[in-house]
Amino acid sequence: MLNKIRYKLVFNRARRLNKRGEGLIEIECSQQKRRIYFSTHTYVQPEYFSNGSVTGTPNADSLNYALCLMIQEVERVELEYIKKGVDVHLPMLREAVRQHISPAAKLSDFGTQVVEQSERKNLTKQNYQTLFNNIEKFRKGTLITDVDYQFVVAYDKWLRDSEIAHNTRISRLRLLRAILNEAKKRDIIPVNPFDRFRIQQMVSKKGFLTIEQLHRLEKMTLKGIEDKVRDAFLIGCYTGLRFSDVITLRSEHIKDGWLTKKMVKTGFIVEIPCAELFNGKMLQLVDKYNGKIERLTKALQTNSSVNKTLRQVLDRLKIDSKITFHSSRHTFATLLSQNGVQITTIQKLLGHQKLQTTQIYSEVDRKAITNDLKKGRKK
Repeated sequence: MLNKIRYKLVFNRARRLNKRGEGLIEIECSQQKRRIYFSTHTYVQPEYFSNGSVTGTPNADSLNYALCLMIQEVERVELEYIKKGVDVHLPMLREAVRQHISPAAKLSDFGTQVVEQSERKNLTKQNYQTLFNNIEKFRKGTLITDVDYQFVVAYDKWLRDSEIAHNTRISRLRLLRAILNEAKKRDIIPVNPFDRFRIQQMVSKKGFLTIEQLHRLEKMTLKGIEDKVRDAFLIGCYTGLRFSDVITLRSEHIKDGWLTKKMVKTGFIVEIPCAELFNGKMLQLVDKYNGKIERLTKALQTNSSVNKTLRQVLDRLKIDSKITFHSSRHTFATLLSQNGVQITTIQKLLGHQKLQTTQIYSEVDRKAITNDLKKGRKK
């Protein structure tokens, strides 16, 4: 059995002062004649450090208190492992503290480390960071081991009381469950509380335009930003692109009747036969802007501002008030499905790698897509 690790503060171990004549204070961890060190990022002049503590300065008490807390944070990592019956050696301690992977690690620190080391997309990483900030707001300083079943129940209630959107609440719970799964894999927690806590289903908001409504929208005479927002929405209806993909759409993405683009959200590359879809209306829109689609897409601002303008346009047509820009994507999929296009082809066009609401994803090449669309048009 390994001996208990001993902790103390040491000064200027490197025997090198900075430009202000100050030396670094470090935490020395010793065990069976071996030592490792953690920086406190605290510097003082040599005359102000004696017998393992800061002395002779007006803020000496505050500094010593802060340094003591730093030692306690490191030692807590060891003690949490000991509680689990694990013998802690110095390399393990160093890795656990630096990588935030111990039972004593804060949930936000551990989660940030896991997410940054993963291959998750940037937008997903941002969503995780929002979760960590949210949990810190709910209960500051939460450790991984603090998150038990009661914590999840309380956090879920807090989210409800915060009156955030239902789907946003469900999304945050799912992200939290994923982080706790990572903690379980690393034997930091014995069980994931979500094994017992049931997360509700998201509420579907898949509004879409009928073909008749789409034709009415196409025929509207509009000017200025309303005209551009309508055209951008139509692009979504003709291609199935998300808002983030429409506003980043450029001329080089369209060639020989095909639109090829890496999707912002997923990084998945979609290939869309614009000449075959909706009688080539997407290409007609490109011609409207003299072949420079960025003249349209660069004029758009935020999703919320575009939705506000879109709502004003659709209100004149007395179209469902729940329609948003994202409804264009659902319009695209719904109208193709109603026209007899195979679900696997629609899935490919939408750029879904995992589509649980449809069938298992299957490979469809350009030729198959074109043939399938032609068959659908003849029906």
